[in-house]
Amino acid sequence: MQHRNLTRADFDRISKIPLLGAFSTSEIRDMTGRSPVRLHQGCDLLFSQGEPATRFFILLKGQVRLFRMQGDGRFSLFHMVSPGESFAEAVVLSGQAYPVSAECDPGSELVAFERAAIIAYLKQDARLIGRVMQSLIERERFFYREINQIRQRSPAQRLAQFLLSHPEKSRASIPKHIIASRIGVTPESFSRSLRKLEKSGFVAPEGDMRILDHKALRLFARTDGKRS
Repeated sequence: MQHRNLTRADFDRISKIPLLGAFSTSEIRDMTGRSPVRLHQGCDLLFSQGEPATRFFILLKGQVRLFRMQGDGRFSLFHMVSPGESFAEAVVLSGQAYPVSAECDPGSELVAFERAAIIAYLKQDARLIGRVMQSLIERERFFYREINQIRQRSPAQRLAQFLLSHPEKSRASIPKHIIASRIGVTPESFSRSLRKLEKSGFVAPEGDMRILDHKALRLFARTDGKRS
């Protein structure tokens, strides 16, 4: 596996992660100084379901699949991680085992944070614990606001918002049932919403969810969604 040093853009992205927002730039620099960016050339397994959670990750480039293995050997896709997202920090802080497995796509770039490094900083400065708690509370408030906004949108508007916020290349690899779960609708409602966007001329009718009219789709996502 190859590595590279963190850039200023990487630090800016890392500082936006809710948990790490509690740490100063120098503290983040110190922790990441021992964890250079990992450049994955293949589909690498980052951790397996049931293993002790010793580190969490931030995805800088590429895509990561979080999945669970079923008793019959099949796997169930849990979440697709996009660049700028962190994952596994909650189980790492709680000292639990990973509840899912994680596998990255070729060309992915990640930064790993060791649980020991985070705990060591918290032990050194009790004020950090308060800052971490405040950061997590703010994240919870953000999700609460997001949930309220989602409830006020129709299923078609939710899908429109999702398509606008995800580049075509990244959403093409996300299974439709995962998108349905992400926007809080059933697979049947997702299909109806997609047909509505296709009939309205917002997206291509081939089923690949390619946006044809970005301006009109943005307007639809913000209005009452009564256009058919």
